[in-house]
Amino acid sequence: MRRVLLAVVALSATLVAGCDDAGASPAAQTSTAPAAAAGGACQLLDFRMVNAKLGLNLSVAAGASMDNSFSCVLQSAAGSYPDLVLSVSTTTIGADVFGSDVQPKDAQAVTGLGLVGYQMPTPAADKAGPGVEVGWLAGNKRIIKLSLRLAPGAGDDQAQAALPKMVELAKLIDLSSL
Repeated sequence: MRRVLLAVVALSATLVAGCDDAGASPAAQTSTAPAAAAGGACQLLDFRMVNAKLGLNLSVAAGASMDNSFSCVLQSAAGSYPDLVLSVSTTTIGADVFGSDVQPKDAQAVTGLGLVGYQMPTPAADKAGPGVEVGWLAGNKRIIKLSLRLAPGAGDDQAQAALPKMVELAKLIDLSSL
């Protein structure tokens, strides 16, 4: 289980880093076409839907897959942030294991999202503003994580305001499947 989670985290980190570099990894496809055209978990996203829910202008997608894990990064054509990262991995765990081993300890529960879900703000990081994360165990046995990182200089209040919007987007994604 932890190996799958590490693979998802590594794949997501690679995609985010690859979006800043001119020489993207051959495993990641970058596109300004419909998000789904980028492959990976981008098949679950639509620029119009994401932008309408979050009030953003994301227009570039990069998707990747490795084993039974799929990732997608959406960004603005104008810069690296804000960005939205979606990762999906198949699993055999149940809600009890998700709640004790996957969900961060300081996260708040989200009702009505998959079998069990959580939400939490994330602090600003090197070269990036604060963000939010929503994660859940879907009914079709997938661990799904949706993260939004705001631009440097964005306030924690902007991240807090994004949390309910991200939960609503997560609920729409939860109705989809790869």
